[in-house]
Amino acid sequence: MYSDTPQRKRKRAVEGCSQCVKEATSNVPNTDAPARKKRKGPVNRPKRITQGQRKANEPETFDSCYEVGDKLGEGCFGSVYEGRHVSDGLQVAIKFVSKWETGRCLYSPVESKVLPVEVTLLQIMSQPPICKNIVQLIEWFDELDRYILILERPHPCVDLESFMENLGNCLDEEMARAVMVQVVEAASQCSKRGVLHRDMKGENFLINTDTSEVKLIDFGCGDLIKTTEYDSYAGTLLYCPPEVFVSGKYHADPATVWSLGVLLFRMVCGYLPFAHHMQTMAGIFNVKDGLSKECCNLIGWCLERCPYQRPSLQQITEHEWFQSTNQA
Repeated sequence: MYSDTPQRKRKRAVEGCSQCVKEATSNVPNTDAPARKKRKGPVNRPKRITQGQRKANEPETFDSCYEVGDKLGEGCFGSVYEGRHVSDGLQVAIKFVSKWETGRCLYSPVESKVLPVEVTLLQIMSQPPICKNIVQLIEWFDELDRYILILERPHPCVDLESFMENLGNCLDEEMARAVMVQVVEAASQCSKRGVLHRDMKGENFLINTDTSEVKLIDFGCGDLIKTTEYDSYAGTLLYCPPEVFVSGKYHADPATVWSLGVLLFRMVCGYLPFAHHMQTMAGIFNVKDGLSKECCNLIGWCLERCPYQRPSLQQITEHEWFQSTNQA
């Protein structure tokens, strides 16, 4: 959803406090001192409040804490910009989410109250121990018509979809394996913490072009995991499992595994396995020539039409296709 490619620049100046403090003087009692002679000794006067003291007593606002830079990208429910924390210069990503575009809220165990869904899920995923493959929420602001999320900003980075396009639209198996290990780790950590991301695709993973570290972003389509079936879907339909189209119902982990199978197919083949929902329901796909038997086996297992025949996230990490990475 966001990368280091700027689109337009937008800056906000830090707002200072313009309120003035009136000075008052105490009445000095009459004395017998000669005229034009000043009375000796202290005179009680109210203390002058400095501008720094006034700012210290005011609640911090987004405009007082951050400067906004170039636009980085668009998500399902908001736009993301470069940002800088004024006090220490920390480089961040700033996501603006209109309250009119998303009204979904979830109970946050972190703040013990109902919050916007993306805030709740990011708060859960940002608790220690930190998962390095998931972008961290630094803080957030609640304004009249929008939410503002202050997010970790890896640098330099691009989204995984753009990364693949820059390399000829697909990855060789060795690189795909290195990426997929991190993708599965992010999915596993979400599952362990009871978070359903529900939109795991190339555009929602950032990859650091220096270190190849991968981070999952954009939890706006997500939900809390439940043991019963879901009866509504939010996410990208080309990554949607067939049971959604067949019965309208699905479970969290099998749906996630299906999307990981689609993503792995996209990485090594350079195109998506299904062009529309009818092909998804049929479950018929063709991999490109030259892929290893192990890779094809893992893709086919993740893309089983029956959700109960798909591997668990743990079984994916233990698959023989990953063994060369695990032994490295």
